[in-house]
Amino acid sequence: MRELIAFDGVVDCRPQTGAINLMLCGFERRGPGTQARVAVQALFGGAVNPLPSQLHALRIFELEDAPDARRFLLQAQELHLTLQARSLQLHRDAAAAFFGAVPPPHLLWRRRVGWALLLWALRLPGAQALLARLRPAR
Repeated sequence: MRELIAFDGVVDCRPQTGAINLMLCGFERRGPGTQARVAVQALFGGAVNPLPSQLHALRIFELEDAPDARRFLLQAQELHLTLQARSLQLHRDAAAAFFGAVPPPHLLWRRRVGWALLLWALRLPGAQALLARLRPAR
């Protein structure tokens, strides 16, 4: 048995139609040092057991003792349930990681102006040779 995801707080359980027939939406539990909450969706295909509309502090484990079908253990405050499903997809919101890599706005304009000046200077004849001489030796 291995833990796949631990949700923090309320998790919405939404039945769907089609290949994905159960969607669990909430926020992933993070460690004590992290501030940002990351939205996550667990999408089950071919899920057999119905769930209530909301669960609290849900943890999903994959059970490894079923070779023919995938089984998952769902542990929440309200219930402990074994769910059989054909597939599970976890979708995490990538916005927090993406914007964490983007420099802060107050540095952004300086960096843009610097790159614009460098690219403009490289268009001038002989500027590349001059900049190569100014560059420190390795």
